Amino acid sequence: MRSYAVSAPGRRALLVPAISLGLAVLGIAFALLRAREDPSVVQLLWIAVPTLVLVGGLIWLGARRRAVELEAGQLTVKAGPHTCRVQVAALDLERARIVDLDEHTGLRPSIKTLGTSLPGYQAGWFRMRDRWRKAFYLLTQRRRVLWLPERGDGPSLLLSLEQPQALLDALNDVARRRRSR
Repeated sequence: MRSYAVSAPGRRALLVPAISLGLAVLGIAFALLRAREDPSVVQLLWIAVPTLVLVGGLIWLGARRRAVELEAGQLTVKAGPHTCRVQVAALDLERARIVDLDEHTGLRPSIKTLGTSLPGYQAGWFRMRDRWRKAFYLLTQRRRVLWLPERGDGPSLLLSLEQPQALLDALNDVARRRRSR
């Protein structure tokens, strides 16, 4: 199995979790101040605090789960709680490109169908702006994104990798070996 490093998300990806954490801390502080007047608020805190910790931990762990692996003719992309597996033979490698999403706006994610979307981080299933085609995204930056369309009308994969050309070369090698059999 060969792994390909995913680009780290930028600082913008921390914006929403940081604001959420700040609001949660303010809410807990407000509840503690209110507890002097109404002791039943303390019971609510016994439920709210562990729930906030659990949900925050799951979001943090999910955002850290980013992997792209190639093994035995199958490409596996892990993005948060989502996983996409595609056979290399199903990919249209002749059309595959490294693109800048600021220039190729039709490939940008538009409607989230089953995914995670934060500033600077999109992962999971979305519809593209171009003809609402289905695509699996693992985006941490918008420049040098590897676009891997499937043959026919199948979904595409769009991946932010540190070395997108290395994965594209490896996919072409796998496809070439399969054709030569």
